[in-house]
Amino acid sequence: MSPLMTEISLAAPEILLALGTMAMMVVGAFLRGGALKPVAILTLILWLVSLVYIWINGASLEAQRAFSDMFIADGFGQVMKSMIVMGSAAALLISLKDLEGTIMARFEYPVLMGFSMLGMFLMISANDFLALYVGLELSSLALYVMAAFNRNTAKSSEAGLKYFVLGAISSGLLLFGISLIYGFTGSTQFDVVGATLSAASVPAGVPVVVLFGMVLVLAGLAFKISAVPFHMWTPDVYDGAPTSVTAFFAIVPKVAAMALIVRLVMGPFEDLVSDWQPVLVLMAALSMTVGALAAIVQKNLKRLLAYSSIGNMGYALIGVAVGTAEGITSMIVYLSIYMVMTAGTFGIIMALRKSGFAVDQISDLSGLSKTKPGIAYGLAAIMFSLSGIPPLAGFFGKLYVFQSAVAAHAYVLAVFGVITSVVAAWYYLNIIRTMFFESAENLAEPVTVECDAPLIAVVTLSLLFIVGFIVMPGQWLSLAHFASAGLMP
Repeated sequence: MSPLMTEISLAAPEILLALGTMAMMVVGAFLRGGALKPVAILTLILWLVSLVYIWINGASLEAQRAFSDMFIADGFGQVMKSMIVMGSAAALLISLKDLEGTIMARFEYPVLMGFSMLGMFLMISANDFLALYVGLELSSLALYVMAAFNRNTAKSSEAGLKYFVLGAISSGLLLFGISLIYGFTGSTQFDVVGATLSAASVPAGVPVVVLFGMVLVLAGLAFKISAVPFHMWTPDVYDGAPTSVTAFFAIVPKVAAMALIVRLVMGPFEDLVSDWQPVLVLMAALSMTVGALAAIVQKNLKRLLAYSSIGNMGYALIGVAVGTAEGITSMIVYLSIYMVMTAGTFGIIMALRKSGFAVDQISDLSGLSKTKPGIAYGLAAIMFSLSGIPPLAGFFGKLYVFQSAVAAHAYVLAVFGVITSVVAAWYYLNIIRTMFFESAENLAEPVTVECDAPLIAVVTLSLLFIVGFIVMPGQWLSLAHFASAGLMP
């Protein structure tokens, strides 16, 4: 096989996704009205084929590079891209019923998701700061449009504007940091940057300006995972964006951004561990604290879930901050479990309707155990899992993360995580209390259930995973270990 064909083969999922998503635009334009479902079905098929191509080249720990070493394909990328495909498919499936009959029932919705996924794929396989930035911006631009997709409401437009402005600021920080690193190393390619920084750190240490650039790059990416102190956009955007869009925001983009952070700290910044580790430890601690305390006072479900996501990214950052193979493995396991729990949560929220819209207040769940007992018990199981109650999947996710911190002698961080986890359990349990111990008679309008087969399938699979994870942690750990092993020296 010629070198060009080898490179095309390595990037086959990205090429297929790009061409297929552009083809969906043409299909949607020809079908005009009522094109959402046909385009959504074709898009899901496209994503499934992309998933097959992700693994068709062979699962190998050995990283393979392409396009002048700007693109890297390895086991870590295979696993993280697979998570993104499955998370995006779940987000689209639970959204179809919610979009039905609204101004958002347009074929552009799955198309935008496809372009955002393409950007995430490029982010995960980036081996160059320029490739990193192109992938990040491609993903972000689609997300900005999705946040303002319901153009008839001021809240959605405001959410899109806030996300765009703050996202532009984070991109500026990222680019400034990259320019400082390029100024010292003379390259944007990860391998060259890593070798240059490694050589410079031995005799006298890298200059402060390079460390400043590294911190700016991490700050720009921290915005994408809504880590404190770059989390300010999250509650407003989650609340203002349509619920279906919020579900996609909560399930997928954070996985890609977290994978990119791992690429950097285990790649070009590997020898600067004593410099980036305190930054990530501080972000993790602050995220867990804000996520635990700020959510307690929330009455709005989407704002509560926004702060919940901030806290959960703090727990995932523990695995990255310890800088070990065990830590990266635990982070991957945690993110996969978090994705499933979030998909189930939003699936149930979008099935519960009030005045034709998905419920958005915690009080709307009052008395749900009496009026809709099946849904109440399903949501309760997910809330218990998010709280970290054994033997549900959420317990194992936190257990692995805390174990990795203890193994790396980060005892304070592990204890801090346990304490904030206990505090955060209060607002999850408060949702359960509202469903089982509040009366539905206080509601001005009854809550109804509207769902279709795709939504039911996603929620059912989510619940089965959460409850049945105890019988398969070994297999999940093995897959996560396969992903992390190739990153470690």
